Amino acid sequence: MQGMVLVIGLALIFYFDGRYRKIPNKVLVPMVAFGFLFNTVTLGIPGFMDSLVGSFVGLALLFIPFALQGVGAGDVKLLAAIGALQGYQFVLATFLYGAVIGGIWAMIILIRQGVFFQTIKAILWNATIGLVSGRHALVPLRTLSAGRSWGFPYGIAMGIGALIRLYWGIPL
Repeated sequence: MQGMVLVIGLALIFYFDGRYRKIPNKVLVPMVAFGFLFNTVTLGIPGFMDSLVGSFVGLALLFIPFALQGVGAGDVKLLAAIGALQGYQFVLATFLYGAVIGGIWAMIILIRQGVFFQTIKAILWNATIGLVSGRHALVPLRTLSAGRSWGFPYGIAMGIGALIRLYWGIPL
């Protein structure tokens, strides 16, 4: 049952994030509510705690990228919803698979735009300057913004990570 709710929710998220670059709360809130309700009814207090810890882990995983404006609030809430439905181990695997999918996707976009090597050089330069002097980025990383300017809906990458975990059952 949780898997079916997850797949339906992800289908809606793929549509909204792909088309509008937004993940609406009207999709996420029912996913969270169902996760808490289903897990509590079927497993009692341990099920409730699994949803609670899963939601917290989902929020925590993307908190820093959100604070640095690397992902949107919908992406953070999506991982919390996945955690509420499936628990913390599932959301950890989703995050890792989604990060790999997102990294590959971002590399393809940067290569197609002809700025891949420029971006790598800027990252290495900024890291070197940061390590040596303790200063923040000197070379702007416009290509690494939250993705709105270059068409990168990260919720889709996270959703694909969730589907990989759900259907192939590859745990951490």
